[in-house]
Amino acid sequence: MAMTKEEALILMQEELNDLVNYAGIANNYFDRSRAWIIQRLHGNVVNGVRATFKPEEYGRLARALRDMADKFMTAADNIENGEI
Repeated sequence: MAMTKEEALILMQEELNDLVNYAGIANNYFDRSRAWIIQRLHGNVVNGVRATFKPEEYGRLARALRDMADKFMTAADNIENGEI
């Protein structure tokens, strides 16, 4: 059975929490604050409403993670293939 988007967010946080800078993701990919992304990741109640990502924001988060993965892969390749 497939995961829901919210279940996938929970799994992402469990696996990546110590590796990612949520402030950087919020700023670089959403033009928002760290508080904004944390509220959505944790489902905080903001102004009486549970904060969640909009459907298009889930896609943007997925693209941000893929972009960061590409950058990590490029950096790893450069290190591995660089000369000493």
